[in-house]
Amino acid sequence: MIFQNPYASLNPKMKILNLFRQSQKEDLFALGEKRLTQLKAEGRYSCYRNTKATLRKLSCFMQGKKLPLDDVTPDLIARFESYLALKEGNSRNTITENIKIISQLLTQHGVRDNPCAVHKVSREQTMRHYLMEEEIERLMALSLSPGSEAAVARDIFFVECRTGLRISDLLQLRWCDYDGKTIRIRMQKTQRLLSIPVGKRVREVLERYRNLFSKDAERVFPAWEMVAVGEKDEFAVSRRLIYATARVNHHIKRLAVRAGVDKPISTHVGRHTFATMLLSKGASIYEIKELLGHQDVKVTQVYAHLMDKRKRELVDMLE
Repeated sequence: MIFQNPYASLNPKMKILNLFRQSQKEDLFALGEKRLTQLKAEGRYSCYRNTKATLRKLSCFMQGKKLPLDDVTPDLIARFESYLALKEGNSRNTITENIKIISQLLTQHGVRDNPCAVHKVSREQTMRHYLMEEEIERLMALSLSPGSEAAVARDIFFVECRTGLRISDLLQLRWCDYDGKTIRIRMQKTQRLLSIPVGKRVREVLERYRNLFSKDAERVFPAWEMVAVGEKDEFAVSRRLIYATARVNHHIKRLAVRAGVDKPISTHVGRHTFATMLLSKGASIYEIKELLGHQDVKVTQVYAHLMDKRKRELVDMLE
């Protein structure tokens, strides 16, 4: 018996319509698995992790059922948003990221009238914390065992406060990137080349590690070696960065309590501190933009708002 294509007699327009109808019956989770495979092949661990987390939440929301594309409506997205807020306890920005990932899956599949585009979810401006000079000095005054994880974490944080470098770049900083006066790197996040002059105290901190790890190919800070990631795979570097960052964050949070620093603190607070200190010393937004390696000055502009708030606090102290 010869198989006959049921669509062979249809005109081209009808064929396209039937293909579109078939695509609308495809399962969103199946598309998600394809996307995960693609991200894994490209070695994009952060995107892979975020996409996988979003699909897990969506699966819980759907109670393990499949989700045909034609069932993904603005109403469903709105109910999923409420689920994320009430059941998962996610922040506004996390919810926005989850909806964005679903939207990307639909767009990449060529879905028309993307329901995520109709259902607008906006980010909220989060408070960017930074330390004052005296708070940094209290951290540096703590008595810590040289070479301990806590001491390494504090030193990394201090260098962040004085250079504005991201934790991902400092964890991978090698001696060949530092000539004793300047750090020259290609930033992992943006791949932009960055040249940062270092001051006397940063040089002193870096030189403390010179005798331990002094070869050009070796990393300056040993935090990288303090974590294990199991079997090697294409995500090894990204996974190690995430785990090492978590360890550094763990230590500086505990050190902040010991130093009497009553602020939410993380590695990125060091970068915020660098920018706000420069602003307080009279540096322009455009100068800070270049030092931070931002591509758009609008990203840097947030620090000007931080200083406006600080000026108000100072004036209010006189009342």
